[in-house]
Amino acid sequence: MLKLKRVEIQGFKSFVDRQEMRFHGSGIAAIVGPNGCGKSNLSDAISWVLGEQSARSLRGSRMEDVIFAGTRDRKPLGMASVTMTLVDPAVHSDSPTNGNGTGHSSNHVEARIGEITITRRLYRSGESEYLINGRTARLRDIQDIFMGSGLGPESYAIIEQGRIGQILSTRPQDRRAVLEEAAGITRFKTRKRLAEAKLESARGNLTRVFDILEEVSRQVNSLRRQATKARRFTELRSEMIGQLRVALVGRFRMLEREAAKTAIDLSTATSDFTRLGVEVAGREQAASELLEQSYSIEARLTEARRQMSECRVEAERIRGKLESQAREVGSIEQRLTRGESETQDLAKRFGQQQLELEEYTNRVATLKAQAEQSQLALLAKTEERDRAQASLNEREKSIEASRQQVLRLLGEASTLRNQLGQTDQFLVGLNRDIERIERDETGAAADRERLEAAKSDIAERSAVRQKELVATIDNRKQVEEELATRRSRASEARRKLEELRGEASRLKARRDSLNDIILHRSYTTQSIKKLFTAVEKGNADLKPIGVLADFIEVEPAWERATEEFLHEELEYVLVSDWEEAEKGIAFMRGDSDGRATFLVRPDSADSPKPADPGPRPEVGVSAKLSDVIRMTGGFTAGPTDLIPRLSRCNLVEDRGVARKLALEHPGNHFLLPDGVCYHGHAVSGGKKTGSGPLGLKRELGELNLQYNAKQKEFDRTKSLLDDLELEIANFNEDLEGLRGLQNRQEKDALALGHELRKLGEELSRAGSRLQVARNELGRLTADRTKTNEKREGLRTEVASRETARAQQEQALTDARAALEELQRQGSRVSEEHSALRVEQAGIEERRRSDAAALQRIETQIREMANRRQNLARETERLGLEKARLSADNLDLSSRAAMLEKEIASSLTLVAELAGNETKCRSALAEADEALKFTRHQLQSASDRRAAFELELVKKQAELKYLDETCRKELSLPLAEVAADDTLLVLDEAGLQEAESRYQDLRSKIDALGPVNITAEEEFSEAQERYDFLNSQRTDLLDSIRDIDKAIGEIDAESRKRFVQAFEAININFREMFQTLFSGGLAEMRLTDSENAAESGIDIIAQPPGKKLQSVLLLSGGERALTAMALLMAIFRYQPSPFCVLDEVDAPLDEANIERLTRLIRDMSVSTQFIVITHAKRTMESAQALYGVTMQEPGVSKLVSVKFNPVPPPVPPLAQQELAAVN
Repeated sequence: MLKLKRVEIQGFKSFVDRQEMRFHGSGIAAIVGPNGCGKSNLSDAISWVLGEQSARSLRGSRMEDVIFAGTRDRKPLGMASVTMTLVDPAVHSDSPTNGNGTGHSSNHVEARIGEITITRRLYRSGESEYLINGRTARLRDIQDIFMGSGLGPESYAIIEQGRIGQILSTRPQDRRAVLEEAAGITRFKTRKRLAEAKLESARGNLTRVFDILEEVSRQVNSLRRQATKARRFTELRSEMIGQLRVALVGRFRMLEREAAKTAIDLSTATSDFTRLGVEVAGREQAASELLEQSYSIEARLTEARRQMSECRVEAERIRGKLESQAREVGSIEQRLTRGESETQDLAKRFGQQQLELEEYTNRVATLKAQAEQSQLALLAKTEERDRAQASLNEREKSIEASRQQVLRLLGEASTLRNQLGQTDQFLVGLNRDIERIERDETGAAADRERLEAAKSDIAERSAVRQKELVATIDNRKQVEEELATRRSRASEARRKLEELRGEASRLKARRDSLNDIILHRSYTTQSIKKLFTAVEKGNADLKPIGVLADFIEVEPAWERATEEFLHEELEYVLVSDWEEAEKGIAFMRGDSDGRATFLVRPDSADSPKPADPGPRPEVGVSAKLSDVIRMTGGFTAGPTDLIPRLSRCNLVEDRGVARKLALEHPGNHFLLPDGVCYHGHAVSGGKKTGSGPLGLKRELGELNLQYNAKQKEFDRTKSLLDDLELEIANFNEDLEGLRGLQNRQEKDALALGHELRKLGEELSRAGSRLQVARNELGRLTADRTKTNEKREGLRTEVASRETARAQQEQALTDARAALEELQRQGSRVSEEHSALRVEQAGIEERRRSDAAALQRIETQIREMANRRQNLARETERLGLEKARLSADNLDLSSRAAMLEKEIASSLTLVAELAGNETKCRSALAEADEALKFTRHQLQSASDRRAAFELELVKKQAELKYLDETCRKELSLPLAEVAADDTLLVLDEAGLQEAESRYQDLRSKIDALGPVNITAEEEFSEAQERYDFLNSQRTDLLDSIRDIDKAIGEIDAESRKRFVQAFEAININFREMFQTLFSGGLAEMRLTDSENAAESGIDIIAQPPGKKLQSVLLLSGGERALTAMALLMAIFRYQPSPFCVLDEVDAPLDEANIERLTRLIRDMSVSTQFIVITHAKRTMESAQALYGVTMQEPGVSKLVSVKFNPVPPPVPPLAQQELAAVN
């Protein structure tokens, strides 16, 4: 058996410096010293190094409290360390080293054979470590070493201070734990706990494996279906791609042929357009010369009209000035008259002010004398008031002192009443505590019935949990069905999303094609396109705004007619000013072969007024063409300002009416909705190929609306799909939550069974509560008697203070009456003083008022003198101004007569120029008609060319769309696919059949819904996982079966060992009790003899001369001896390597100490005893003494004394055996 050899302490509680205690074999070692020197810290150190985890057991609140906390002269330490060395004497005597020849282990810690060193360290940072023979270990490793030896977690070998009595007063289950430690069952219980933990873990793992298997089984079935769908998808997609290649190549080759034919037609139309362009240029030159002549005449006419207008304005200005100056002369004469009248009035007022000045001077002198007399009377009354106020202040101080005395007496009486109230409250609390203790006494008896009722309640709760579990399973199935529905809707949304994406792509391709046509102005003449191409490349020194068609919008009903009527004007190049127009003409003459018309963008202020269109026909005309045209792009001018002939174009619905109106009004145009135009005896019309610029813009707008609508529908479908996916995620989360809830509910059902086992333990605690309640009731009754006596004393003192306060209050009342008389006298004097002050203030106020009036009169006299001087100067100035205005009026009259002659001459010149302008405009109109006919022919040629260009662009756009489709679907350029000679060349019927087959295959693929391409690989992986989990389930079932079997074997062995230990220790207990008490009877009893495996232990004791009774009714000394008898009985059955007894002899008298020490000496043959004591007889029985001193405050030190070795006494049982042998 191991023996304690050495204990090393450093930094543990009061042991700051390294201290070492050495023990030699068996026997008794005593630790002595005065109270508070740290003796019990040695017992705590041994418990701590053996693995004690409760800070309260170590007499602390936190585990950090075991580290030295510092003193006045010593700083706190950062670490506590305790090392304990145990040795097996039989082995250690024969093996001095560890085998390496040095006597030290490889990590420099002495660890000989048969010797074990345990170290525990704790750092202030919270870190801790355990070492076994210098190597880092776990707490569990240390507990495993000492388990079953009495030094385990339920150690009976270390009896701390005050614990000796607790061995008897603890619960029956706690007493059982001590016997289990002695019987060696603790090791088995630890193994059982580990096995139960493994069993619980295995069952939890089995539950999770079952859940996972169920989920994986569903995944395997789902993936099997998905894999089948994926194979079908691959087959259909391969065939679809083949058909798509055939359809794309066939359509590509057909579009190439059509594009080549359109290019030839475009070349012919371009030649016709060039020829007509030269003819139009000649006619435009002649019209331009006439237009310049017209502009010259118009400029001269405008200048003549401007000069005439200026003369009229100047004449009007002179007449206005003459009238204004005449009115000003009249005003001056009126002001002179008013000034003379004011001068006379001022002379009268000046005399009156002189009289008032003398009167106020006399009044001010009289009031000053009265104020001096009033001031003298006020000073005398002030002195009388101050004397009265001083007497009043002295009386108030006296009253304040009396009031403070009354307040002091009130405070003392209040304090005493508060103490009396607190005493009453304390009595109420005592009575309440007594009632509570009585209720606890009654409740302890009722707890057994409550606990029995709890069993039935737990059974009911178990049934409820089972119902909740069934409901959870039903909810889980419902959520799974909802999840399947959402997934189906999500699949349909994805299919619709793909359809919308394809439709939007088609609309976008057509929109981009039209955008390209409009952007590059493919509908204009070749010369216009060359001009804008040069501008874009930076080869032309001008900045055109655009063509007129870019800024015109027409109602759809008249769109085609407008394009026919304005076929030339729509191609006008719009520029910002005349300088830009000249640059454009220079470019067309130099680098370009063709003509262009440049239109200068007008402002609202300088827009030319169109010529009068003549009378407008009203019958049969629906509107003017200008009424259905809107200008865009920020134009402030109207359509007729840009195109004057619009004012003469009328819209007509009927062809006959148009012919009739054209003959009646040959100067106007009459336009039908189909584009036919009647003008005098001429009619123009025909068929136009393709759409014009206005139609293209309208179609582009419609495409934009359609594309936006598709995009919005796409966004709505995408939002719906996102919502469905969010709902699917939420349902998945709910499903996971229900699975977790199901697992928790299953665990709750298991926990209810465990709760039933705890009810028995609570029944044993009811008896202890009853005894504690009776003791507490006696103490509280004594406290209540003492408190009643204290309350009577407080009442007497309160009455004394109240009498003194009443006397002081009467004196205070008399003093206040005298104060009131003084206050009345003071008030009278203050009133007389105030009356004098009011009188003086009135005199002073009247004096100040008269002085102010005197000063005001003096000021008015000075102001009147100044005003008379100013009036004289103003009269002189107005006379001079009147003379100047009369002379200026004569000059203005002669200037007005001269301007009338100039206006008559300008009227004659304006009439002559107006006649010349009318003749020039007539010639210009004839030239314009001829130019329009030629331009109409040119426009027809231009329309044909634009139609061919538009057709060519459309073919190219379709080819581009085919290429994009090919890249998107096949990830290859269309040219690379078309290069495959193995593909057949199809006609239109074959091409339509291939496209129809392709659409049919795509519909079949879409009908499949979402396809998991990797389903086959996922199915293979899921199948492997299912097989693996199935094997894991089998292993877990086997493991649970093996663990259940092992727990059964542990329970059987534990029961067997406990019964053997209980019977043997019970016999030893009787003998030890009779030895310590010199007679008597004691025994242990099982609380439940039918269930020995879980039963607690009761102790019955009968000291000599007393009745058999519970150990709780014994005296303190009797309980200590009974506990020692039980402890020694355990040691006889299962000796411990050593035993630490901390002041267990404190409650014993000399005789009992003698019997105890004799028993300890007998037991020291097999067990090493370390006794902490103050008793001399105990010290005398020890072979070694260790003194604990505190030479420095707060710091403990050890001093050891070893006596001559005395052979231990032979126990009585051994003496009997020797006698039998002899």
